[in-house]
Amino acid sequence: MKSITTLLAGIGISLVALGAAQAQDKIDYPVDSVRIMVPAAPGGSTDVDARVFGEFFQKHSVASTAIVNQPAGGGVVAAQTVATAPGDGSTLYVWHAAVHTTNLSGQSPFAYSDLTPLATVAEYNDVYAVRADAPYSTLPELADYARANPDSVTIGSQFGGTTQIKGDAINALSDGAMRVVDAGGESDRIIALLGEQVDVISMSVANARQYAEDGQIKVLAVINKNADPFAPDFPTTASQGVDISFPLVFTVYGPPNMDPAAVTAFEAVYDAMQADPAFAEALETAAQVPSFRGPAETAEFLESELAFVKSLME
Repeated sequence: MKSITTLLAGIGISLVALGAAQAQDKIDYPVDSVRIMVPAAPGGSTDVDARVFGEFFQKHSVASTAIVNQPAGGGVVAAQTVATAPGDGSTLYVWHAAVHTTNLSGQSPFAYSDLTPLATVAEYNDVYAVRADAPYSTLPELADYARANPDSVTIGSQFGGTTQIKGDAINALSDGAMRVVDAGGESDRIIALLGEQVDVISMSVANARQYAEDGQIKVLAVINKNADPFAPDFPTTASQGVDISFPLVFTVYGPPNMDPAAVTAFEAVYDAMQADPAFAEALETAAQVPSFRGPAETAEFLESELAFVKSLME
């Protein structure tokens, strides 16, 4: 019979071997630690996406990751941090289409092209929502009502943000018969809607499900041509013949003129992340739809996303 000492020694050797194997499975990366800048407060959808991304980046690379929340200036401070960071891959940035809206509205000097597009991670859908007693239940009905009653319908959005684009988009359906006002962030917009200060808002699918189940709101449409897998019963814009599809797509950027070797290393790590089923599962647990693109595809996507945002803001 083997002694306890011999058994423990064997276990120790096995653990060392396992640790060495796991270390070998990790992808080499040019730096030991990576800051992931998030231009939003902790707890929101962007922060959640960044934390899931950071967790799996660390799992599949030799680098450790740290989330840094810098919501000041509507994302300008975080963008400035990335724009002035070294191009060695030690600083990354996670944001969505607000990078376009803040730049085009003059709130931020940074366009997406001032940074290095690296990847898209996930989509997060919003819906158009109204109070449960509203006299319209679809977007075409809303547009008809607004045209018949000019200036009687108020859309609550957040000026300079993606919700302003979404508000302007449905206002265009009514030939501009609705009013678009600044009602703040999502929690403020929900309060304004339920308090009858505004009549229509965009809000996340997750919150919409809760308020719809409570009977306080009804959902006119998911702002996507595709159904949301977490709320498949919500109608889409496309199902009503409305050509508005604007999910929030969380995108990862590096500093401008990022070292090509660092970009290649990032791509290798991200390929490993995509091959890990647990990565997609973690995003889905956070009610986000995996949407994976590499650097080249991401650059093409951002060009088309910017064109869409410009078409609504001009």
